[in-house]
Amino acid sequence: MSRRNGAGVGDPGLRHRMRGEERRIEGQHEQLDALCREVRAELERGGTEGALDNYLHFVDALEAHMKVEEEIYFPALHGLREELSEELTALVEAHHVFRGQAEDLRTLFEEHDRLAARDAIERLALEFAAHEAAEEELMARVNEPPVESSST
Repeated sequence: MSRRNGAGVGDPGLRHRMRGEERRIEGQHEQLDALCREVRAELERGGTEGALDNYLHFVDALEAHMKVEEEIYFPALHGLREELSEELTALVEAHHVFRGQAEDLRTLFEEHDRLAARDAIERLALEFAAHEAAEEELMARVNEPPVESSST
């Protein structure tokens, strides 16, 4: 496996597998976004009781997604590209923030505070969308073909 100038994964087979993982993670992001939209719609329709089941489903999917990234994908990226260590650490730290927000939101649901829950889920959705974009941008950079150095 060769890497030149630290850009991209040099092994074409490995690059193909990494692109497959990238597509899987992007698909999970789309699923999480859809689940979050369902929670928001349910909050608008009725209240916290109806939305709680959808919310718990969203939180379970979010936790599973973050664990895959933290335990499998990010360590693999770090092994391939050590220079990404700080970016990967920042992404994992954001996961910890999302977990805290998710717990706070659950409390709002349990207290039947529909308006606060609606505002909190909106904030979470916006912050998570930015986080997803940062992850996908990082994955795109990692999966770029290697830069060939030119001799002049």
